[in-house]
Amino acid sequence: MSKKYSITHFFVVGLLIILLTPSIYAQDSLKVIKKDRIYKSEDILDSRVYYSCTDSIVANLKTNKISIFGEAEVKYDGIRMTADLIELDLEKNEVYAIYTLDEEGNRVGIPKFEEGAQSFTAASIRYNFDSEKGFIEELKTKQDEMYLHMGVAKRQKNEEIHFTEGKFTTCELDEPHFHFQLSKAVMVPNKRIATGPMNLWVKGIPTPLGLPFSVIPTKDQEAENGFIFPMITPVSNYGFGFQDLGYYFPIKKSENIQTTFYGSLYSRGTFEIKNQTDYKLRYKYTGNLNLEYSSFRQAFPLDSIRESKYVIRWQHAQASNANPYWRFNSNVNFISDNNGKTDLDPLNGQYFQNNFNSDINLIRSFPGKPITIGLKAGVIQNSTSQNIDANLPTLNVNVNRFYPFKGLRKNTIGEERFYEKIGLTYAMEAKNRAFFGDSLLDQKEYDLIRDQIQNGIKHNAVLSYPLQLFKKVVTLNTTASYNLRMNFQSIDKQYDTLTGTIRNDTLQGLGFSQDASFQTELSTNLYAYYDFVGKSEMKMRHVITPRISARFSPDISSFVNDTLGPELEPVYYSPYENSIYRESAGRKIGLISYSLNNTFELKHKTKNDTLAEEFTKTRIIDAFTINGNYDIFKDSMRFSDVNVNLRFSPLNGLSVVSGATLSPYAWDEDGLSYDKYAFKNNQGWGRVSSANISTTYTFTASESRDKIDKTQEKMGDYWGADFQYYSMNPHEVINFDIPWKINLTHTYFLSLNNSDIDERYNNNHNLVLSGDVSFTQRWKLGLNSSYDLKNKNLTQTRMTLTRDMHCWQLSFYWTPIGGQQSFMLRFNATSALFQSAKLELRKPPEFL
Repeated sequence: MSKKYSITHFFVVGLLIILLTPSIYAQDSLKVIKKDRIYKSEDILDSRVYYSCTDSIVANLKTNKISIFGEAEVKYDGIRMTADLIELDLEKNEVYAIYTLDEEGNRVGIPKFEEGAQSFTAASIRYNFDSEKGFIEELKTKQDEMYLHMGVAKRQKNEEIHFTEGKFTTCELDEPHFHFQLSKAVMVPNKRIATGPMNLWVKGIPTPLGLPFSVIPTKDQEAENGFIFPMITPVSNYGFGFQDLGYYFPIKKSENIQTTFYGSLYSRGTFEIKNQTDYKLRYKYTGNLNLEYSSFRQAFPLDSIRESKYVIRWQHAQASNANPYWRFNSNVNFISDNNGKTDLDPLNGQYFQNNFNSDINLIRSFPGKPITIGLKAGVIQNSTSQNIDANLPTLNVNVNRFYPFKGLRKNTIGEERFYEKIGLTYAMEAKNRAFFGDSLLDQKEYDLIRDQIQNGIKHNAVLSYPLQLFKKVVTLNTTASYNLRMNFQSIDKQYDTLTGTIRNDTLQGLGFSQDASFQTELSTNLYAYYDFVGKSEMKMRHVITPRISARFSPDISSFVNDTLGPELEPVYYSPYENSIYRESAGRKIGLISYSLNNTFELKHKTKNDTLAEEFTKTRIIDAFTINGNYDIFKDSMRFSDVNVNLRFSPLNGLSVVSGATLSPYAWDEDGLSYDKYAFKNNQGWGRVSSANISTTYTFTASESRDKIDKTQEKMGDYWGADFQYYSMNPHEVINFDIPWKINLTHTYFLSLNNSDIDERYNNNHNLVLSGDVSFTQRWKLGLNSSYDLKNKNLTQTRMTLTRDMHCWQLSFYWTPIGGQQSFMLRFNATSALFQSAKLELRKPPEFL
C-alpha cells in the first residue's frame, strides 16, 4: 500500500466501523444465511484496525451516520487519529472530526493526526473519499523545529494543501511570540511551501519587515543553491564591512557532499575568501575541508602595506566498522603566517590561539598478528616562539607484547615455566623532520628550510618478566630495554681561529648510537583501618601503595672526550646532540627510585529506619604522593628533589589540587644549591623550590550540577563555532533552568628566583569569580572576573545581561577591564534552525 494513500486508508477505518456497528444494533432483524462459497472483497484492509472511546458509539441507520463520542481514537497501519467526536457519513462518503466544549466553554478533544514522526492538530477535519479532498480549520503541524499554523486549509486531490491566514514559526506556543504571517500559501508535501506576501509579527504586532513572496523548503526537499546573509560590522580596525556573505552550493551529482563559499569585505581594503566543504558517506567516513585566503591592509599611515595569509583546515574521520585493518584520519589546522589571530572578529571565542597542530594518519593492522604499521604527517606551529616543527613523514612499526619462548616446550600440560612468561615488545620509528622559524616560510627561503631537515631511525626493544610473590601480594616486574638510534646528521666540534670560539660542523652520513638499561620494580598495596569512638562507628580506611625500583644503565654512549683551542680546553660532547634522535646521558646510571601513594576514606553508618545496616563512604583524600630518586653513580648531589602532590575533594563541588618540589641540599648567600645537606648546614630539612595550589568550588543547587554536566553532551550535536566553544566551557552557558551558580577559583604559584636576592621567590596569586543569577524568571546577570592578589588589580572582567524571550534571546556583553575592552548587544533566535538569524551592535577592543 503506497504512502500516497495513507490518509485515505486512515479514513477507510470508518467503513469497518460501519460494517460492525449495524450488526450490533440490528442483529434481531437480520437473518444470517450460510453459504458454501467465500467471496473476497477488493476493499479489504491490509492491517488490523483499533478504535476506542470513553463515551459511546451511535449508529443512525436512517441517515447512515456513525458517531464516536468521548476521547475517540482510531489506529490503523501506523496512523493514529484522536478527537472528542469522530463522525462518518456513509451517503456522502465523508469523515468529520471535531472538538467539543466543556461546561466552561473550553475546547475538549481537539482533533490530532499522527503518522510516524509527523503530526498535526486542527479545530476540525473533513475529508471526502470520492473527491479525495479535505477541508481543515486551524491546522497546526510540526516538522523538526518548524511549526506551521493554517487558518483555513483545503486538501486537493494531488495532496497539495491550499491555505490562508498562515503562521510560520519555531515557537511551539499556540500564540507564538514571533511568527511570519502568510496571507496565502500552497504546501507541497515533502517539497516546499510557496507563499504570497509575508511579514514578521512580534508579540502579535506586525512589523514592516517582510517579503513579497517566499519559498520555504521542507525536510525532504533536495538542497538548492542560495545566498547566506552577511553580518554587518559597522566599526572595526578594517573599517565598515560585510562579514561572511555566503553562497551555498550543493553538488547534486552526489548527495554526500556540499560546499559553501564566503566572502568578507571592509572599507579600508581588507578582504577574505573562504570555502567550506562537508562530506559524508554512511558507514564509511565523514569530514569537512575549509580553505581561507585573507588580504589585510593596515590603517593609515601603514595603509600601503598589504599582508596576506591562507588557512587550511581538514578533518576526516573514518567509521569504526568501515575497514577492520586500515584506518585513515586527519586533523589539519595550518595557518601560513603562524599568527595567533584566527578570525577577523575579536569577540569570537576562538579569536586567539597559541598552538596549531596538524596531523594525517594512516594505520595498518594485521589480523592474528601483534603488528601495527602507521604513517603520519604532522606540523606543529607555535605563535609565541614563532617556530614551525614539521614531521614529513613519520613511519611507525609497533609489535605488541608477545611471548617468544612459549614454543620451546612441546608438552604444554602443567603450569607455565618461568621463561614462558617473558614478554617482548618492539617499536621502530623513522622520521623526517624540519624545525625552523616561521619567517623563513613568509620570505620563501626554501633553501634555508631544506638545510634544517633532519632524518633518522630509532629502534626500541623491551623484555619484561612479571612475578607475583607472597601469594600475589607483592608484584616484582623486571625489564630490560635496548635503544638503537640511526642518525643521518651529526656534528664535529672544531676551534675557529678567526673568531676564537668553538663551532659545530654538520656532517652528513649515517651514524649509530645506543643505550641499554635494566630495571626491576617492587610494588604492593597495604591497607590500614582506624576506628573512631562514637555511636556512628566511624572508620577510616588508609590505602598505601609503595613502589621502589632500581635501574642500571651502562655507559655505551657515543660521547667524545676532546681538547680544543690553544689552551687545550677539555670538551665532552655527543656527536648527535643536534640530531633528530639524541643521547640522554654520557655516563653510567644507577638510579634507585621510590614512590609512596596514600588515599584516605571514611566509612560510617547511615541513619535510617530500617533494620539493615547501611554505610556511607566519603573519600577525604584522593591522592597524597611522595616520590624521588637517588643516583649512585652521580659525582655529587645524588638525591633528586622530592615531589609532593595532594588532591582531595572534601565537599561535593569542591576540588583542591596542590603540589610542591623540595630540595634537600643547602644553599649559599646567592641562593645556589651545593653538595651539602641542608640539615647539616642548620637550614632545616631543605627548601621549597616550587609550589602550587588550585582550589575551585561551584556554588549551586544539586539539581543544577546535573544540568551543567548534561550541557556538554547537548552542545556536541551542532557544528557551529559558537556551539563548539560552549561544549568545551559548559559552565559559561546561559541556562535559565539553573536559577543561580557561582564558580570561585583560587590559584597560587611559587617558584625559586636565583637572580634576585631580595625577592627569593616569584609568585602568582589570582582569584577568579564567575557565575550568573536569575533575578527574575526571564532576566539573568552573569559575571566573569579575575583579580591579581599580588598586584592588587583586576586583570579581566566581563559582564553579561541576558533576557530570555522564550524563542528569542536578548544579550548584552560588556568587557570594561582587560586587553579586549568592548561591548556587544545581540538579538538572536534560540532555535538551532535560526542560529544565523541575529542582530549585533558592537564596539571593538581598544587596541583596534
